[in-house]
Amino acid sequence: MTFEEAAELDPDEQPGEIVDGEWVPATRSSWRHGEITSAINFLLKLYAREHGGWSVPVADPGVKLGRNPDRLRGPDVAMVRAERAPKGKGVEGWLDGAPDVAVEVVGDSQSISEMAKKALDYLGAGAKMVWIVDAEPRRVVLFTPPDRVTILGPDDTLDGGDVLPGFRCRVAEMFT
Repeated sequence: MTFEEAAELDPDEQPGEIVDGEWVPATRSSWRHGEITSAINFLLKLYAREHGGWSVPVADPGVKLGRNPDRLRGPDVAMVRAERAPKGKGVEGWLDGAPDVAVEVVGDSQSISEMAKKALDYLGAGAKMVWIVDAEPRRVVLFTPPDRVTILGPDDTLDGGDVLPGFRCRVAEMFT
C-alpha cells in the first residue's frame, strides 16, 4: 500500500499504519490508554507553551517515515518544531520524516517488543527521542540515537535532555 492509497481510507472505519508497504490494522485503544495519552499530551503541551515553537499532535497523526516501500506510522503523541508541522489534508497533512519526539503508549494488544520496533522506525527516520510508555509496570523505555535505551520506573525523572531543554517530570505523572 502507498501513502496515497492509505489517504483514501476512512481513519475512523479503517485505522492502521503502513509497514513496508503493507496495511496493518489498528484496534481501538482502552480508556486507560486514553488517560495516559492525555496526561502525556498535557505535560508536553505545557512545555510547548512555555518554550514556544512546538507543535504537539495527539491521536495517531500520520508520520511518513519512508518511501518505496511506504512506511506510515501514527504515534500516540508527538512533538515537532512548529515550522515542520504539515498544514494540508490526506498525504499532505502527514508529517514528512520522524517527529523530534515520538511517544507510544503500549496498548492491550501490543507487546513491548512490537513497540521497540516502532521506536527503531522513528529513530531510523530521524527522531531524537522516543518514549515507550508501559502502564502495567508503570515505566518508560526511553530510546535515543544512535542506540541508547534507558528504562525509567515510576519514581524516576524523565529529562528532555538536549531535545527538550528544561523538560522534567516524574514518570508517575504519566499515570495519574
